[in-house]
Amino acid sequence: NKGLYGRLALSNLKKNGKIYLPYLLTCIGTVMMFYLMQFLYTNPWVKTHNSLRIVLGMGCVVVGLFAFIFLFYTNSFLMKQRKKEIGLYNILGMEKRHIGRIMAYESIYIGIFGIGIGLLCGILFSKLMLLLLARLLGFQLGVSFYVSVGSVLTSVIFFGIIFYNMGFIWSIK
Repeated sequence: NKGLYGRLALSNLKKNGKIYLPYLLTCIGTVMMFYLMQFLYTNPWVKTHNSLRIVLGMGCVVVGLFAFIFLFYTNSFLMKQRKKEIGLYNILGMEKRHIGRIMAYESIYIGIFGIGIGLLCGILFSKLMLLLLARLLGFQLGVSFYVSVGSVLTSVIFFGIIFYNMGFIWSIK
């Protein structure tokens, strides 16, 4: 019985791939946007431009708030789409806490995958975004490629909390 809930969650994710794909793409996109804003905000070149740093700091807050609201909204919409499946589990004898555990595992799996791929995409596009920002402001900038560890940690912690809370909500329903 060990790992039953995890296996059921993976099976559900595979079976409901068409439903979960837009949600997963949303997760990846929001993680990528948040990382890019954090990357630009913490960039040493941006730190020398105070007004730009203030605008990017507000942008981080707005993108974080948008990601939080959007992910919770899409998750609740997704669960409404799966109401019949959840009802079937209940009819087959699963208690609400067991169904909640399966949903929590699904949320954790999607969170791990979404955060991982989102960060990878954000890291790949980070230099492009920095050069685009410098170009828009009329600066010539020669930057080497690097990964902002602080931005990665901030993104992992922020989205880890979001996905953990989504899993926690489902585990207690």
